[in-house]
Amino acid sequence: MKKRFSLSIVMCFIAVFVFCLGFSNQALAKEGWPKTTVNIIVGYNPGGSTDTFARLLAKHLEPVFGHPVVVQNVPGGGAVGYVKTMTSKPDGYTVVVSNGSLLTLGGIGNVDFQYSDFTNLGRVIVEDETICVGKDAPWNNVAELIAYSKENPGKLRIGFAGIGGFTYLAANQFIKTAGIEIDGIGYSSGAEAVAGLLGGFVDVIVQQPGEIFSHWQGGEVKILGTMGEVRHVLFPDVMTCEEQGLNLKLFQWRGISGPKNMPEDIKAAWIDALDKVQQSEAFRKDITEILCAGTSFIGGDDFEDWLKKEADWIYPLIDELGLKQK
Repeated sequence: MKKRFSLSIVMCFIAVFVFCLGFSNQALAKEGWPKTTVNIIVGYNPGGSTDTFARLLAKHLEPVFGHPVVVQNVPGGGAVGYVKTMTSKPDGYTVVVSNGSLLTLGGIGNVDFQYSDFTNLGRVIVEDETICVGKDAPWNNVAELIAYSKENPGKLRIGFAGIGGFTYLAANQFIKTAGIEIDGIGYSSGAEAVAGLLGGFVDVIVQQPGEIFSHWQGGEVKILGTMGEVRHVLFPDVMTCEEQGLNLKLFQWRGISGPKNMPEDIKAAWIDALDKVQQSEAFRKDITEILCAGTSFIGGDDFEDWLKKEADWIYPLIDELGLKQK
């Protein structure tokens, strides 16, 4: 009788152990996730837009998670941070700030990963690309600039930050969509591109709002159009390119991605937390005032689908521009 009772106890223990082993990942969230500090990796030095976004997000995530959220800077042009995240345990405690580089790095082919190698949790904010000219330029909208460019092919010069970077691709997509011929000049940063415009070295730039906002406020530049889905909150009187008849919706974005194969419950916890934060008026105020950006949340499968659509124009353009690594 004792042997039978002992055997039953052992069998029950084994059954419970197997059950827990098979569903350990799901149990993490069901028992109340997170239980400790959450780490957000930034693949760049402190002080940039991506780092600033991460720190703002971390501040607003902490009361939602009920645990500290720590930002870790892993410089290396974004790639090192992505790799560190890829090789981390998929338990939700280590994620990375993803942006356009998640697509461009893989598209160019100088890394061994693609956006699909991550659990992409959510796009949180967007920074609309803007088409800007100097204050004395004769054009007041995108249509006038395009008309002049077509009448004077190759005469104008357009500036952007970084060969292969997102503003470079946005500028070239603008040129392609508009059907114009215009010389491109690359700068090492957005600030240098703006300086090139103010100094008269280029006639037009494609740049994100944070780089040109103070110059726009000071009347040094005119914004001919934005490439956002809707009018920018800081420039409500500036029409989008789409409103001006140009099918162009391009913006730098920032969100959160984690290692592949994150448990569904933890993935859902992250998506819910990001959604709650982006609905906060305090967070939206910080994002607008500090980054000149706006919230535009899509999470989970919708985010994955959107990334695929982004890849559908970015990857072919990379090939056309000869950026693909052999």
